[in-house]
Amino acid sequence: MIFYNLITFLYLPFALFKVFSKKEFSREEVHRIKERFGFLPKKIKNAEENCIWIHAVSVGEVNTSLSLIEGLKEKYPKKNILVTTTTVTGSQRLKKIHGNSLNHQYLPFDLFFSVHKFLNSWNPICMILIDTEVWPNMIDQCSKRNIPSILLNGRLSNDSAKKYLKISNLSKKIFSKIDLIISQSQEDKNNFIKLGAKEEKTFHDFSLKFDAANEILTGLSFKVDKNALADKKLIVCASTHPSEEEILLESFKYLNDDSFHLILVPRHPHRASDVGKIMKEKSLDFSFLEIENKNLLDLKNNITVVNQIGHLDSIFSIADLAFVGGTLIPHGGQNFLEPVKYGLPLTSGKSTYNFKEIAEELIDLDILRQGETAKQISLIWKNQLANSSLGTLKAKGNAYLSSKKGSVKRSIEKIVTIL
Repeated sequence: MIFYNLITFLYLPFALFKVFSKKEFSREEVHRIKERFGFLPKKIKNAEENCIWIHAVSVGEVNTSLSLIEGLKEKYPKKNILVTTTTVTGSQRLKKIHGNSLNHQYLPFDLFFSVHKFLNSWNPICMILIDTEVWPNMIDQCSKRNIPSILLNGRLSNDSAKKYLKISNLSKKIFSKIDLIISQSQEDKNNFIKLGAKEEKTFHDFSLKFDAANEILTGLSFKVDKNALADKKLIVCASTHPSEEEILLESFKYLNDDSFHLILVPRHPHRASDVGKIMKEKSLDFSFLEIENKNLLDLKNNITVVNQIGHLDSIFSIADLAFVGGTLIPHGGQNFLEPVKYGLPLTSGKSTYNFKEIAEELIDLDILRQGETAKQISLIWKNQLANSSLGTLKAKGNAYLSSKKGSVKRSIEKIVTIL
């Protein structure tokens, strides 16, 4: 741990630069920087000790944690819940959903003194990590204080496991101290055990995202002309990453049909301005979804760029097709399940290792089709609209989601045994 602590201390200036250089970083975030060193948020004078602590890195993990939070509230009605996030967008999403009903602060940097101060302030009864968030100092300190460490929805690909094995001494020391791991697949489970996790404390279950994909939206988060909407077919490209937008714009160009409307939703909303610049360079007519604090899906242009979080569910609910981002680059993909509940035909690239099992199952059900080039994706879109039956796909999608429910309940049952 001495070498790890030295490395993290030396890395601190770069970590701070990364935080300050984010486009969504604001004046309010300057005042919150102390939270990343373990200090309590300004609005919280006294931490509510013996709380249940959940760490959800960003927007995706926050969404995944919603059913879990409700389940824990029901099981432990007298316990307060603390949720930490790493990103500004994750913090914004949490506040939008829960307001002040939960305690929230940023996760401190994994420095010994920051972790020490944070744990002294909150003294949680457990630490629940969503997805694969492994912080050696935090796990080590929780172990020394007899605070159970729990990893839910765990993912650990073969490539990631190989990287951890390069620092096997540290990895085995840390993974062996996690009191409960519930992974998303048998392969993930095997990789955790290879890295030192105790076999009797390591399980696999369906992704928590299946339980999070139950609720169907009622009402839209933006205005849209219903008459114009009836004459358009909406293609939503969700959670896109740099370089993917250019490919998708080419795919849209190949369609050469004014009845289509393309909606680009960058994974990180602050990138919307960069996507807008690409549009201007290509002399494309487009509009942002949010302009001057007004949310409007303007179908007069052929393209919309979504520049704020919180609208994706609404867009899925009125879309005709969905592309899942993070798949045309070696990123491993984003959440496939959000559009499935609306019965949408899905398209993606072939980099889906973050959702390998889910992607394969959706391909088998003919809900998902994959392409690697702009022309391939364009052809898939044409075929999906020509051949797909929305009713059939919706029934398939609902049956698929229903068959995978229950991981939240089973996870809570296991958590109860170690608290």
